[in-house]
Amino acid sequence: MNRKGMWSMLLSIMLVLSLLAACSSNSNSSGSGNSGNTSSNAGSGGNTSKQEDAKIETVVFALPTFNRVPDDLTSIEEAVNAITVEKANVKIDLQLFGVFDYVQKVNLALQSGEQLDVFVTPGEFASFASKGQVYPLDELLERYGQETLAILDRDFGEDILKSTTFNGTIYGIPANRGNAAPLNFVYNADMFAELGFTKDDVNSIHDLPKVFDALMAKYPDVVPFGPVNVSPSTTGIMQMVKGTYQVDYLTDTSGVGVVIGDSGKVVNLYETQEFMDSMKIMREWYNKGYLQKDAATAMSPFSEMISAGRGFSYTAGYGGMQAHVQMSSLMGKNIEMKRIAPFYFDTAAVNAVVWMINATTKVPEASMKLLNLVFTDEQVLNTLLWGIEGRDYIKVDEHHVRFPDGKNADTVDYTAYISSGIIGSESLQYQYEGIDWSDIELKLRENKETLRSPYFGFIFDPSSVKVEMSAISNVIDQYLPGLETGALDPETTIPKFVQALNDAGAQNVIKAKQEQLDAWLAAQQ
Repeated sequence: MNRKGMWSMLLSIMLVLSLLAACSSNSNSSGSGNSGNTSSNAGSGGNTSKQEDAKIETVVFALPTFNRVPDDLTSIEEAVNAITVEKANVKIDLQLFGVFDYVQKVNLALQSGEQLDVFVTPGEFASFASKGQVYPLDELLERYGQETLAILDRDFGEDILKSTTFNGTIYGIPANRGNAAPLNFVYNADMFAELGFTKDDVNSIHDLPKVFDALMAKYPDVVPFGPVNVSPSTTGIMQMVKGTYQVDYLTDTSGVGVVIGDSGKVVNLYETQEFMDSMKIMREWYNKGYLQKDAATAMSPFSEMISAGRGFSYTAGYGGMQAHVQMSSLMGKNIEMKRIAPFYFDTAAVNAVVWMINATTKVPEASMKLLNLVFTDEQVLNTLLWGIEGRDYIKVDEHHVRFPDGKNADTVDYTAYISSGIIGSESLQYQYEGIDWSDIELKLRENKETLRSPYFGFIFDPSSVKVEMSAISNVIDQYLPGLETGALDPETTIPKFVQALNDAGAQNVIKAKQEQLDAWLAAQQ
Protein backbone atom coordinates (compact mmCIF):
# COMPACT_ATOMS: atom_id res chain seq x y z
CA MET A 1 0.00 0.00 0.00
CA ASN A 2 1.41 3.39 -0.96
CA ARG A 3 1.45 6.38 1.36
CA LYS A 4 -1.64 7.94 -0.16
CA GLY A 5 -3.42 4.61 0.26
CA MET A 6 -2.30 4.40 3.88
CA TRP A 7 -3.61 7.91 4.61
CA SER A 8 -6.89 6.98 2.87
CA MET A 9 -7.18 3.92 5.09
CA LEU A 10 -6.47 6.02 8.16
CA LEU A 11 -9.08 8.53 7.07
CA SER A 12 -11.63 5.70 7.01
CA ILE A 13 -10.68 5.02 10.62
CA MET A 14 -10.72 8.67 11.61
CA LEU A 15 -14.14 9.27 10.13
CA VAL A 16 -15.77 6.88 12.55
CA LEU A 17 -14.23 8.61 15.54
CA SER A 18 -15.79 12.00 14.88
CA LEU A 19 -19.03 13.59 13.72
CA LEU A 20 -19.04 14.19 9.96
CA ALA A 21 -22.44 15.67 9.29
CA ALA A 22 -21.20 19.24 9.52
CA CYS A 23 -17.93 18.76 7.69
CA SER A 24 -18.34 16.32 4.82
CA SER A 25 -17.21 19.08 2.46
CA ASN A 26 -13.90 19.73 4.24
CA SER A 27 -10.95 20.50 2.01
CA ASN A 28 -7.51 19.02 2.62
CA SER A 29 -5.57 22.25 2.29
CA SER A 30 -1.86 21.94 1.85
CA GLY A 31 -0.72 25.05 3.66
CA SER A 32 2.14 24.80 6.12
CA GLY A 33 0.38 26.67 8.89
CA ASN A 34 2.33 29.04 11.08
CA SER A 35 6.06 28.74 10.58
CA GLY A 36 7.24 31.84 12.34
CA ASN A 37 8.26 30.49 15.74
CA THR A 38 11.07 28.08 14.85
CA SER A 39 13.67 28.00 17.58
CA SER A 40 17.40 27.60 17.15
CA ASN A 41 17.98 26.86 20.83
CA ALA A 42 20.38 24.04 21.50
CA GLY A 43 19.11 21.05 23.41
CA SER A 44 19.98 20.41 27.02
CA GLY A 45 21.97 17.33 26.04
CA GLY A 46 20.75 15.44 29.07
CA ASN A 47 21.96 18.09 31.58
CA THR A 48 19.47 18.09 34.45
CA SER A 49 20.86 21.04 36.42
CA LYS A 50 18.42 23.63 37.76
CA GLN A 51 19.75 26.13 35.22
CA GLU A 52 18.95 23.78 32.31
CA ASP A 53 15.59 22.85 33.80
CA ALA A 54 14.63 26.53 33.82
CA LYS A 55 15.46 26.99 30.17
CA ILE A 56 12.41 27.25 27.90
CA GLU A 57 12.96 25.41 24.63
CA THR A 58 10.85 25.36 21.48
CA VAL A 59 9.88 22.11 19.77
CA VAL A 60 8.82 22.00 16.13
CA PHE A 61 5.83 19.66 16.12
CA ALA A 62 4.40 18.47 12.78
CA LEU A 63 0.74 17.39 12.79
CA PRO A 64 -1.28 16.13 9.80
CA THR A 65 -4.87 17.29 9.53
CA PHE A 66 -7.84 16.01 7.57
CA ASN A 67 -9.53 19.36 8.20
CA ARG A 68 -8.86 22.81 6.77
CA VAL A 69 -5.43 24.32 7.50
CA PRO A 70 -5.86 27.82 9.00
CA ASP A 71 -3.63 30.67 7.91
CA ASP A 72 -2.64 31.57 11.47
CA LEU A 73 -1.92 29.14 14.31
CA THR A 74 -0.70 31.70 16.82
CA SER A 75 -3.70 31.38 19.15
CA ILE A 76 -3.38 27.59 19.27
CA GLU A 77 0.34 27.78 20.02
CA GLU A 78 -0.25 30.34 22.76
CA ALA A 79 -2.97 28.21 24.35
CA VAL A 80 -0.76 25.12 24.32
CA ASN A 81 2.28 27.04 25.54
CA ALA A 82 0.36 28.45 28.49
CA ILE A 83 0.24 24.86 29.76
CA THR A 84 3.51 23.39 28.51
CA VAL A 85 5.76 26.21 29.71
CA GLU A 86 4.40 25.95 33.23
CA LYS A 87 4.57 22.16 33.32
CA ALA A 88 7.71 21.42 31.32
CA ASN A 89 9.50 24.63 30.22
CA VAL A 90 8.62 23.76 26.62
CA LYS A 91 6.97 25.70 23.81
CA ILE A 92 5.39 24.28 20.67
CA ASP A 93 5.99 25.50 17.14
CA LEU A 94 3.00 23.85 15.49
CA GLN A 95 3.45 22.90 11.85
CA LEU A 96 0.06 21.83 10.47
CA PHE A 97 -0.10 20.21 7.04
CA GLY A 98 -2.89 18.87 4.89
CA VAL A 99 -2.77 15.12 5.20
CA PHE A 100 -1.76 14.27 1.65
CA ASP A 101 1.10 16.79 1.76
CA TYR A 102 2.31 15.74 5.17
CA VAL A 103 4.74 12.94 4.27
CA GLN A 104 6.39 15.03 1.56
CA LYS A 105 6.80 17.99 3.92
CA VAL A 106 8.24 15.81 6.69
CA ASN A 107 10.66 14.01 4.38
CA LEU A 108 11.81 17.30 2.90
CA ALA A 109 12.53 18.67 6.37
CA LEU A 110 14.41 15.51 7.37
CA GLN A 111 16.55 15.60 4.22
CA SER A 112 17.24 19.33 4.20
CA GLY A 113 18.19 19.65 7.84
CA GLU A 114 15.36 22.12 8.51
CA GLN A 115 14.36 21.98 12.15
CA LEU A 116 11.69 19.37 12.70
CA ASP A 117 11.64 17.70 16.09
CA VAL A 118 8.48 15.61 16.47
CA PHE A 119 6.47 13.94 13.72
CA VAL A 120 4.16 11.02 12.96
CA THR A 121 4.10 8.66 10.00
CA PRO A 122 1.61 6.25 8.40
CA GLY A 123 3.04 2.74 8.19
CA GLU A 124 6.65 3.89 7.70
CA PHE A 125 8.06 3.31 11.17
CA ALA A 126 10.43 0.46 10.25
CA SER A 127 11.86 2.46 7.38
CA PHE A 128 12.68 5.47 9.57
CA ALA A 129 14.13 3.26 12.30
CA SER A 130 16.25 1.15 9.96
CA LYS A 131 17.68 4.27 8.28
CA GLY A 132 18.63 5.87 11.61
CA GLN A 133 16.37 8.87 11.09
CA VAL A 134 14.71 8.74 14.50
CA TYR A 135 15.97 9.29 18.03
CA PRO A 136 16.23 6.41 20.56
CA LEU A 137 13.63 6.91 23.27
CA ASP A 138 14.49 4.43 26.03
CA GLU A 139 16.28 6.90 28.30
CA LEU A 140 13.99 9.78 27.39
CA LEU A 141 10.91 7.76 28.29
CA GLU A 142 12.51 6.66 31.53
CA ARG A 143 13.28 10.24 32.54
CA TYR A 144 10.43 12.26 31.01
CA GLY A 145 7.79 9.81 29.83
CA GLN A 146 6.67 7.88 32.88
CA GLU A 147 3.16 9.34 32.65
CA THR A 148 2.95 8.25 29.02
CA LEU A 149 4.11 4.74 29.88
CA ALA A 150 1.48 4.53 32.62
CA ILE A 151 -1.40 5.63 30.39
CA LEU A 152 -0.31 3.28 27.60
CA ASP A 153 -0.27 0.37 30.05
CA ARG A 154 -3.68 1.38 31.36
CA ASP A 155 -5.38 1.88 28.01
CA PHE A 156 -3.73 -0.85 25.96
CA GLY A 157 -2.13 -3.30 28.31
CA GLU A 158 1.48 -4.22 28.78
CA ASP A 159 4.11 -4.41 26.05
CA ILE A 160 2.57 -1.97 23.58
CA LEU A 161 6.03 -0.51 23.01
CA LYS A 162 7.17 -3.84 21.61
CA SER A 163 5.48 -2.60 18.45
CA THR A 164 7.93 0.32 18.23
CA THR A 165 11.06 -1.44 19.43
CA PHE A 166 13.58 -1.98 16.64
CA ASN A 167 16.76 -4.00 17.23
CA GLY A 168 16.19 -3.74 20.97
CA THR A 169 15.68 0.03 21.08
CA ILE A 170 12.42 1.99 21.41
CA TYR A 171 12.13 4.53 18.59
CA GLY A 172 8.50 5.63 18.74
CA ILE A 173 5.26 5.96 20.66
CA PRO A 174 2.15 4.57 18.97
CA ALA A 175 -1.04 6.61 18.94
CA ASN A 176 -3.01 5.39 21.93
CA ARG A 177 -6.36 4.55 20.36
CA GLY A 178 -8.79 1.69 19.96
CA ASN A 179 -6.76 -0.44 17.60
CA ALA A 180 -8.97 -3.53 17.43
CA ALA A 181 -11.17 -3.14 14.35
CA PRO A 182 -13.25 -6.28 13.67
CA LEU A 183 -14.81 -6.69 10.24
CA ASN A 184 -18.36 -5.30 10.11
CA PHE A 185 -21.20 -5.72 7.66
CA VAL A 186 -22.39 -2.12 7.14
CA TYR A 187 -25.82 -1.75 5.55
CA ASN A 188 -28.96 0.30 4.93
CA ALA A 189 -31.01 -0.73 7.95
CA ASP A 190 -34.37 0.30 6.50
CA MET A 191 -33.91 -1.90 3.43
CA PHE A 192 -32.57 -4.71 5.61
CA ALA A 193 -35.67 -4.63 7.83
CA GLU A 194 -38.01 -4.50 4.83
CA LEU A 195 -36.42 -7.73 3.61
CA GLY A 196 -37.47 -9.38 6.86
CA PHE A 197 -33.99 -9.88 8.32
CA THR A 198 -32.57 -9.11 11.76
CA LYS A 199 -28.99 -8.85 12.95
CA ASP A 200 -29.22 -12.39 14.28
CA ASP A 201 -29.47 -13.62 10.69
CA VAL A 202 -25.96 -12.39 9.83
CA ASN A 203 -23.00 -13.85 11.71
CA SER A 204 -20.36 -14.35 9.03
CA ILE A 205 -19.62 -13.44 5.44
CA HIS A 206 -21.30 -16.69 4.38
CA ASP A 207 -24.66 -15.37 5.59
CA LEU A 208 -24.66 -12.40 3.23
CA PRO A 209 -25.71 -14.03 -0.09
CA LYS A 210 -29.20 -14.80 1.23
CA VAL A 211 -29.59 -11.13 2.11
CA PHE A 212 -28.27 -10.01 -1.27
CA ASP A 213 -30.58 -12.39 -3.15
CA ALA A 214 -33.60 -11.05 -1.28
CA LEU A 215 -32.47 -7.48 -1.93
CA MET A 216 -32.11 -8.05 -5.67
CA ALA A 217 -35.61 -9.53 -5.81
CA LYS A 218 -37.19 -6.58 -4.00
CA TYR A 219 -34.91 -3.74 -5.18
CA PRO A 220 -33.51 -4.74 -8.59
CA ASP A 221 -32.00 -1.29 -9.16
CA VAL A 222 -29.96 -1.35 -5.92
CA VAL A 223 -26.39 -2.70 -5.95
CA PRO A 224 -26.07 -5.12 -3.01
CA PHE A 225 -22.39 -4.69 -2.19
CA GLY A 226 -19.43 -2.46 -3.01
CA PRO A 227 -15.81 -1.69 -2.11
CA VAL A 228 -15.19 0.27 1.06
CA ASN A 229 -12.23 2.08 -0.55
CA VAL A 230 -11.37 2.92 -4.14
CA SER A 231 -8.15 3.75 -5.98
CA PRO A 232 -7.31 0.95 -5.26
CA SER A 233 -10.57 -0.86 -4.62
CA THR A 234 -10.70 -2.90 -1.40
CA THR A 235 -13.70 -4.81 -0.13
CA GLY A 236 -12.79 -5.96 3.38
CA ILE A 237 -12.23 -9.53 2.24
CA MET A 238 -8.53 -9.33 3.12
CA GLN A 239 -9.41 -8.24 6.64
CA MET A 240 -11.77 -11.20 6.86
CA VAL A 241 -8.86 -13.44 5.85
CA LYS A 242 -6.56 -11.82 8.42
CA GLY A 243 -8.96 -12.13 11.33
CA THR A 244 -10.53 -15.49 10.52
CA TYR A 245 -7.30 -17.32 9.72
CA GLN A 246 -5.09 -15.40 12.17
CA VAL A 247 -2.71 -13.98 9.59
CA ASP A 248 0.26 -11.94 10.82
CA TYR A 249 1.57 -9.72 8.02
CA LEU A 250 4.86 -9.22 9.86
CA THR A 251 4.54 -5.40 9.57
CA ASP A 252 4.55 -5.43 5.77
CA THR A 253 1.04 -4.95 4.41
CA SER A 254 1.88 -6.39 1.00
CA GLY A 255 0.93 -9.95 1.99
CA VAL A 256 4.15 -11.36 0.59
CA GLY A 257 5.61 -13.07 3.63
CA VAL A 258 3.02 -13.77 6.33
CA VAL A 259 2.64 -16.32 9.12
CA ILE A 260 -0.70 -18.05 9.63
CA GLY A 261 -1.46 -19.02 13.22
CA ASP A 262 1.51 -20.12 15.29
CA SER A 263 3.32 -22.10 12.59
CA GLY A 264 6.37 -19.85 12.57
CA LYS A 265 6.69 -20.43 8.83
CA VAL A 266 6.73 -17.43 6.52
CA VAL A 267 4.67 -18.00 3.37
CA ASN A 268 3.26 -16.01 0.48
CA LEU A 269 -0.37 -15.37 1.43
CA TYR A 270 -1.37 -15.31 -2.21
CA GLU A 271 -0.24 -18.93 -2.63
CA THR A 272 -2.37 -20.23 0.25
CA GLN A 273 -5.67 -22.07 0.07
CA GLU A 274 -7.12 -19.52 2.47
CA PHE A 275 -6.57 -16.76 -0.07
CA MET A 276 -7.90 -18.85 -2.97
CA ASP A 277 -11.06 -19.78 -1.07
CA SER A 278 -11.71 -16.17 -0.11
CA MET A 279 -11.26 -14.87 -3.63
CA LYS A 280 -13.63 -17.56 -4.88
CA ILE A 281 -16.29 -16.06 -2.62
CA MET A 282 -15.81 -12.66 -4.23
CA ARG A 283 -15.86 -14.18 -7.71
CA GLU A 284 -19.16 -15.89 -6.93
CA TRP A 285 -20.59 -12.61 -5.65
CA TYR A 286 -19.42 -10.81 -8.76
CA ASN A 287 -20.95 -13.41 -11.08
CA LYS A 288 -24.25 -13.20 -9.21
CA GLY A 289 -24.37 -9.46 -9.74
CA TYR A 290 -23.82 -8.47 -6.12
CA LEU A 291 -21.13 -5.97 -7.20
CA GLN A 292 -20.95 -3.50 -10.05
CA LYS A 293 -18.95 -4.69 -13.03
CA ASP A 294 -16.54 -1.77 -12.65
CA ALA A 295 -16.01 -2.20 -8.91
CA ALA A 296 -12.29 -2.88 -9.39
CA THR A 297 -11.74 0.44 -11.13
CA ALA A 298 -14.40 2.59 -9.45
CA MET A 299 -13.32 6.14 -8.70
CA SER A 300 -16.14 7.13 -6.32
CA PRO A 301 -16.61 5.54 -2.88
CA PHE A 302 -19.54 3.16 -2.59
CA SER A 303 -20.85 5.24 0.30
CA GLU A 304 -22.03 7.72 -2.32
CA MET A 305 -24.11 4.97 -3.91
CA ILE A 306 -25.64 4.16 -0.53
CA SER A 307 -26.31 7.83 0.11
CA ALA A 308 -28.12 8.06 -3.24
CA GLY A 309 -30.25 4.99 -2.45
CA ARG A 310 -28.57 2.96 -5.19
CA GLY A 311 -26.24 0.94 -2.95
CA PHE A 312 -26.93 -1.32 0.02
CA SER A 313 -23.81 -2.46 1.91
CA TYR A 314 -20.07 -2.88 2.29
CA THR A 315 -17.73 -4.51 4.80
CA ALA A 316 -15.06 -2.66 6.79
CA GLY A 317 -13.10 -2.82 10.00
CA TYR A 318 -14.36 -0.51 12.74
CA GLY A 319 -13.51 -0.27 16.41
CA GLY A 320 -16.30 -0.16 18.95
CA MET A 321 -19.99 -0.39 18.14
CA GLN A 322 -20.92 3.20 17.26
CA ALA A 323 -19.45 3.74 13.80
CA HIS A 324 -22.89 3.41 12.22
CA VAL A 325 -23.99 6.62 13.96
CA GLN A 326 -21.39 8.64 12.06
CA MET A 327 -21.99 6.72 8.86
CA SER A 328 -25.69 7.55 9.11
CA SER A 329 -24.83 11.22 9.41
CA LEU A 330 -22.41 11.04 6.51
CA MET A 331 -24.70 9.14 4.14
CA GLY A 332 -28.05 10.55 5.18
CA LYS A 333 -29.42 7.02 5.63
CA ASN A 334 -30.27 4.79 8.57
CA ILE A 335 -27.06 2.77 8.71
CA GLU A 336 -26.44 -0.21 10.99
CA MET A 337 -23.60 -2.69 11.26
CA LYS A 338 -22.91 -6.21 12.49
CA ARG A 339 -19.56 -7.77 13.30
CA ILE A 340 -18.89 -10.75 11.04
CA ALA A 341 -15.19 -11.56 11.54
CA PRO A 342 -12.79 -11.10 14.47
CA PHE A 343 -9.78 -8.85 14.64
CA TYR A 344 -6.27 -10.22 15.05
CA PHE A 345 -3.57 -8.13 16.65
CA ASP A 346 -0.24 -8.14 14.91
CA THR A 347 2.44 -5.50 15.28
CA ALA A 348 1.25 -3.46 12.31
CA ALA A 349 -2.16 -3.03 13.93
CA VAL A 350 -0.45 -0.81 16.49
CA ASN A 351 2.59 0.74 14.83
CA ALA A 352 0.76 1.97 11.73
CA VAL A 353 0.64 5.38 13.45
CA VAL A 354 3.78 6.20 15.45
CA TRP A 355 5.10 9.43 16.95
CA MET A 356 8.87 9.87 16.66
CA ILE A 357 11.61 12.35 17.43
CA ASN A 358 13.97 13.36 14.66
CA ALA A 359 17.44 11.82 15.07
CA THR A 360 19.04 15.22 14.40
CA THR A 361 16.94 17.18 16.87
CA LYS A 362 18.79 19.66 19.06
CA VAL A 363 16.08 19.44 21.72
CA PRO A 364 15.50 15.73 22.46
CA GLU A 365 14.56 16.20 26.11
CA ALA A 366 12.16 19.04 25.33
CA SER A 367 10.65 16.97 22.51
CA MET A 368 10.00 14.08 24.86
CA LYS A 369 8.52 16.40 27.48
CA LEU A 370 6.13 17.83 24.90
CA LEU A 371 5.16 14.37 23.61
CA ASN A 372 4.52 13.27 27.18
CA LEU A 373 2.04 16.13 27.62
CA VAL A 374 0.37 15.42 24.26
CA PHE A 375 -0.29 11.85 25.43
CA THR A 376 -1.27 12.64 29.03
CA ASP A 377 -2.56 16.20 29.38
CA GLU A 378 -6.22 16.57 28.46
CA GLN A 379 -6.02 20.28 27.75
CA VAL A 380 -2.92 20.12 25.56
CA LEU A 381 -4.32 17.27 23.51
CA ASN A 382 -7.78 18.74 23.00
CA THR A 383 -6.44 22.17 22.16
CA LEU A 384 -4.48 20.57 19.32
CA LEU A 385 -7.59 18.68 18.21
CA TRP A 386 -10.46 21.09 18.85
CA GLY A 387 -8.93 24.53 19.24
CA ILE A 388 -9.99 27.23 21.70
CA GLU A 389 -12.95 26.56 23.99
CA GLY A 390 -15.80 29.01 23.37
CA ARG A 391 -14.42 30.07 20.01
CA ASP A 392 -13.93 26.75 18.20
CA TYR A 393 -15.96 24.39 20.39
CA ILE A 394 -18.40 24.36 23.29
CA LYS A 395 -17.94 21.91 26.16
CA VAL A 396 -21.16 19.93 26.64
CA ASP A 397 -20.08 17.69 29.52
CA GLU A 398 -16.98 15.95 30.82
CA HIS A 399 -16.40 14.00 27.62
CA HIS A 400 -18.38 15.79 24.89
CA VAL A 401 -18.20 18.98 22.84
CA ARG A 402 -20.01 20.60 19.93
CA PHE A 403 -19.32 23.43 17.52
CA PRO A 404 -20.57 26.91 18.53
CA ASP A 405 -24.02 27.88 17.25
CA GLY A 406 -23.96 28.61 13.55
CA LYS A 407 -20.48 27.13 13.15
CA ASN A 408 -19.14 23.88 11.73
CA ALA A 409 -15.74 22.39 10.96
CA ASP A 410 -15.38 24.57 7.87
CA THR A 411 -16.20 27.85 9.58
CA VAL A 412 -14.58 27.70 13.02
CA ASP A 413 -11.17 29.34 13.26
CA TYR A 414 -9.49 26.02 14.00
CA THR A 415 -10.22 22.33 14.26
CA ALA A 416 -8.17 19.20 13.55
CA TYR A 417 -10.63 16.85 15.21
CA ILE A 418 -10.73 14.25 12.41
CA SER A 419 -7.08 13.54 13.30
CA SER A 420 -8.26 12.19 16.67
CA GLY A 421 -7.04 8.67 15.92
CA ILE A 422 -3.59 9.93 15.01
CA ILE A 423 -2.57 11.92 18.08
CA GLY A 424 -2.35 11.34 21.80
CA SER A 425 -4.59 9.12 23.90
CA GLU A 426 -8.18 8.46 22.87
CA SER A 427 -9.22 8.08 26.50
CA LEU A 428 -8.47 11.80 27.01
CA GLN A 429 -10.02 13.12 23.81
CA TYR A 430 -13.30 15.00 23.74
CA GLN A 431 -15.96 13.38 21.59
CA TYR A 432 -18.64 15.16 19.61
CA GLU A 433 -21.98 15.21 21.41
CA GLY A 434 -24.04 12.12 20.66
CA ILE A 435 -21.07 9.74 20.78
CA ASP A 436 -21.60 7.14 23.50
CA TRP A 437 -18.61 7.39 25.83
CA SER A 438 -19.04 3.74 26.77
CA ASP A 439 -18.01 2.92 23.20
CA ILE A 440 -14.63 4.56 23.79
CA GLU A 441 -14.26 2.45 26.92
CA LEU A 442 -15.20 -0.65 24.93
CA LYS A 443 -12.55 0.04 22.30
CA LEU A 444 -9.85 0.47 24.90
CA ARG A 445 -10.98 -2.68 26.71
CA GLU A 446 -10.81 -4.64 23.46
CA ASN A 447 -7.21 -3.50 23.03
CA LYS A 448 -6.44 -5.76 25.97
CA GLU A 449 -8.87 -8.59 25.24
CA THR A 450 -8.37 -9.15 21.49
CA LEU A 451 -6.25 -12.14 20.49
CA ARG A 452 -2.65 -11.15 19.80
CA SER A 453 -0.29 -12.80 17.39
CA PRO A 454 2.55 -14.74 19.02
CA TYR A 455 4.80 -12.55 16.86
CA PHE A 456 3.53 -9.27 18.28
CA GLY A 457 6.56 -7.03 18.51
CA PHE A 458 8.35 -8.40 15.48
CA ILE A 459 9.26 -5.65 13.00
CA PHE A 460 10.51 -6.49 9.54
CA ASP A 461 13.49 -4.49 8.28
CA PRO A 462 12.93 -4.20 4.50
CA SER A 463 16.19 -2.40 3.75
CA SER A 464 17.83 -5.45 2.11
CA VAL A 465 14.92 -6.01 -0.28
CA LYS A 466 13.79 -2.47 -1.14
CA VAL A 467 14.00 -3.07 -4.88
CA GLU A 468 11.93 -6.23 -4.61
CA MET A 469 9.35 -4.53 -2.39
CA SER A 470 8.84 -1.76 -4.92
CA ALA A 471 8.36 -4.23 -7.78
CA ILE A 472 6.01 -6.35 -5.65
CA SER A 473 3.87 -3.30 -4.88
CA ASN A 474 3.34 -2.70 -8.58
CA VAL A 475 2.30 -6.32 -9.15
CA ILE A 476 -0.18 -6.19 -6.28
CA ASP A 477 -1.73 -2.99 -7.64
CA GLN A 478 -2.17 -4.79 -10.95
CA TYR A 479 -3.89 -7.93 -9.67
CA LEU A 480 -5.35 -7.57 -6.17
CA PRO A 481 -8.19 -5.05 -6.77
CA GLY A 482 -9.63 -7.28 -9.50
CA LEU A 483 -9.42 -10.34 -7.28
CA GLU A 484 -10.88 -8.57 -4.23
CA THR A 485 -13.89 -7.40 -6.20
CA GLY A 486 -14.41 -10.68 -8.09
CA ALA A 487 -13.72 -9.13 -11.47
CA LEU A 488 -10.88 -11.61 -12.07
CA ASP A 489 -11.27 -15.39 -11.95
CA PRO A 490 -9.05 -16.56 -9.06
CA GLU A 491 -8.44 -20.01 -10.48
CA THR A 492 -6.84 -18.63 -13.64
CA THR A 493 -5.52 -15.32 -12.24
CA ILE A 494 -3.87 -16.30 -8.97
CA PRO A 495 -1.24 -18.54 -10.63
CA LYS A 496 -0.31 -15.60 -12.89
CA PHE A 497 -0.34 -13.29 -9.89
CA VAL A 498 1.98 -15.56 -7.91
CA GLN A 499 4.33 -15.97 -10.85
CA ALA A 500 4.50 -12.20 -11.31
CA LEU A 501 5.25 -11.79 -7.60
CA ASN A 502 8.04 -14.37 -7.81
CA ASP A 503 9.43 -12.64 -10.87
CA ALA A 504 9.45 -9.43 -8.82
CA GLY A 505 11.46 -11.09 -6.03
CA ALA A 506 8.83 -12.41 -3.61
CA GLN A 507 10.98 -15.35 -2.56
CA ASN A 508 13.80 -13.02 -1.56
CA VAL A 509 11.38 -11.10 0.66
CA ILE A 510 10.05 -14.31 2.21
CA LYS A 511 13.59 -15.54 2.89
CA ALA A 512 14.58 -12.23 4.50
CA LYS A 513 11.48 -12.25 6.68
CA GLN A 514 12.01 -15.85 7.77
CA GLU A 515 15.60 -15.15 8.76
CA GLN A 516 14.63 -12.05 10.73
CA LEU A 517 11.68 -13.77 12.38
CA ASP A 518 13.82 -16.74 13.42
CA ALA A 519 16.38 -14.37 14.95
CA TRP A 520 13.64 -12.44 16.74
CA LEU A 521 12.10 -15.62 18.15
CA ALA A 522 15.49 -16.79 19.39
CA ALA A 523 15.99 -13.45 21.13
CA GLN A 524 12.67 -13.81 22.98
CA GLN A 525 13.82 -16.95 24.79
